[in-house]
Amino acid sequence: MRKTAVCVAVAGMMIMGGCSGSGQRSSTGDEAGKENVRQEPVTLSFYTKLTPDEFETYIARHVRAKFPFVTLQQVEQKSATIQDLIAAGSVPDIIWEGSTNLQTLTPLKVMADLRPLAEKHKFDFGKYRDGVVDNIRSYSENGQMYFLPFNVFEFALHYNKDVFNKFGVPYPKDHMTWDEVVSLAGKMNRQDNGTQYVGMRPPLSTNRMQMQLSLPYMDAKTGKASIQTEGWKRLFDTIRSMYPGPSTVRSFFDYRDEFLKQRTVGMMPDILQLQNSDMADFEKEGLVWDVVTYPAFADKPKTGAGLFADGMVVSAGSKHVDLAFQIISFVSTDPEVQLSATREGRVTALKDPQILSRAFENNPAAKGKNLKPLSEMSYPASFPMSDYDRKGLSVVEAKLKNYVAGKGDVNTLLREAEEQLEKAIAEQKSQ
Repeated sequence: MRKTAVCVAVAGMMIMGGCSGSGQRSSTGDEAGKENVRQEPVTLSFYTKLTPDEFETYIARHVRAKFPFVTLQQVEQKSATIQDLIAAGSVPDIIWEGSTNLQTLTPLKVMADLRPLAEKHKFDFGKYRDGVVDNIRSYSENGQMYFLPFNVFEFALHYNKDVFNKFGVPYPKDHMTWDEVVSLAGKMNRQDNGTQYVGMRPPLSTNRMQMQLSLPYMDAKTGKASIQTEGWKRLFDTIRSMYPGPSTVRSFFDYRDEFLKQRTVGMMPDILQLQNSDMADFEKEGLVWDVVTYPAFADKPKTGAGLFADGMVVSAGSKHVDLAFQIISFVSTDPEVQLSATREGRVTALKDPQILSRAFENNPAAKGKNLKPLSEMSYPASFPMSDYDRKGLSVVEAKLKNYVAGKGDVNTLLREAEEQLEKAIAEQKSQ
């Protein structure tokens, strides 16, 4: 990894609401009564996974038009790691990250608690969909709010109409349970002219179901690994039921190509592929598809996968924490910014139905697809996250692959996973 950050200056960007081109700001939140106070130019660094074009489209063009006294310097993630920047004394003012990656920042102690800033600037967390704020707080020890979402990832059960039509099986419907879709999938586990068809593949990562069932890797009270539970057994058994027989699994993510390219899979439950694939190209290659809502567990009706979001963190060491907070709260909740992003497929975390109804409006592959019900699914109950969850996911998936392959009974594999994770936790703590 190169140590030198490549910065793309985005000149003339504003950060507080209601500013004119003269460089004067008008009132917004705690700024009431401070109109016409001239702002000195200031530069903030913005560390992001976005390309320069994406940064311009989703962030820069909106902020530049409104807040002219701030210059943002985009630091692309591919140019330097956050650890590199901390070591060099160049911690960015704002960090773009995925919500499920917040644990990678926790040991670095780089995230500022946004609650005092929100109170100071009269920011309302209630604008977000139910469950979003609780989920973000679950990544902290004491309810701190370290992150504001820019967009969330919708989940869906994708299905290939041609596979269903080939075997005369009715299409799936919205709000089906896992048991129902597994039963439906069983009707398509067949060979045809030498080609093996599979009714359904599991989600591309185990953390989808783990979050849906609110399953921690650790007991928050004891600090010990906690995988020998009925919940984890249920997860293992549910995923195993999706296979017609013992199967070798290299990576669950490999199944994406089976659905999109090889087109031998009837259903694939995961992040809505419109958000990370050029589905128009796959349609040109012959994929005939649609979606229904993500399957739920029978005792958790209409409860989807957990919160997977892209968003922003304010660096605790920033000299401009107020400005940094105001810029991330602006792009996170401004209706114009969020509508523009949502139309492109970066779906808003806001609860505004008018914005949600226009999701993927600019994507030709979205035309005619059953997208509206997807945002009606609720987020599962939050549970405490830990710094060891990434290791937990790795351990669990290795044992799950063994279970799918018929190499061990579920109780033994869960016990081995718990012991392995406990050992890893002890080693990490000792370091």
